[in-house]
Amino acid sequence: MPPAHAVSYEGGTILVDCGEGAFQQLKRAGVDLNAVQELFITHHHFDHIGSLFACLGLNMMTHRDRPMNIYGPPGTSQILRHLIAACDIPQAIGFGVPGQSLPHPRDFIVSRDLGPGDVVDIDGIRISCCENTHYRAEDQFGKDGPISLSYRFNAPDRSMVFTGDTGPCRALEKLASGADLLVGELIDADIVFNRIRSQNPNMSNQALRKMLQHFTEHHLTPEDLGELASRAGVSQVVATHIPFMTKSAAEDAEYIRRISTKFSGNVAISEDLAAY
Repeated sequence: MPPAHAVSYEGGTILVDCGEGAFQQLKRAGVDLNAVQELFITHHHFDHIGSLFACLGLNMMTHRDRPMNIYGPPGTSQILRHLIAACDIPQAIGFGVPGQSLPHPRDFIVSRDLGPGDVVDIDGIRISCCENTHYRAEDQFGKDGPISLSYRFNAPDRSMVFTGDTGPCRALEKLASGADLLVGELIDADIVFNRIRSQNPNMSNQALRKMLQHFTEHHLTPEDLGELASRAGVSQVVATHIPFMTKSAAEDAEYIRRISTKFSGNVAISEDLAAY
């Protein structure tokens, strides 16, 4: 499944990313959509924002009467402005009942673009962030261009870090230092690359080479994830966003083995709707 993580606490639910299908899964998990008051986006690739328009529309159709705060890297507010404008016609149509009106997302969506080092405080939870290497190497940080973020949640009783998509990254190691839980992406570049090549026989060799470069430089292998966890000194790793060809106990065990060659703590392979 495309990534979407729910951080549940006494005051409500915070989402981290909203990939395609996020809100169907939220319902299956028994989380009330109206309880989601904040959404943090790591970056703007479609597999991480595919349900953003659904987020606006579903809240509109269920008559949301409280603000929803959406945070993300620069460009998030611009994306939301366009999606909110795209709600004009559905909002005007409503359900076709005379005299009925629906709230418009522009009345309840509050957006804020975040940069590395920014901090957000929500009901005793402090959320901090850093740039990661999903788009560019660390020697390019601070220059103009799109950025991808990783987030740390410090609650009174627990700390957790969501890597988002990233390659190896010292800034992320620092952000994750001593965290109780590291939710880290993982890619098997050879499997993904071979699948893309077989399914797109007309893709040029140059395009394929650039795709492979992205997979190998801007994502984490199992060993990279273990190294990150070890350097940061986290207690537990949950590997996520894995492009499974098949989902099997044997495949899970192999990824855990590879992560554990670099990290001696607890390791789990994420399951949809599971809690950690």
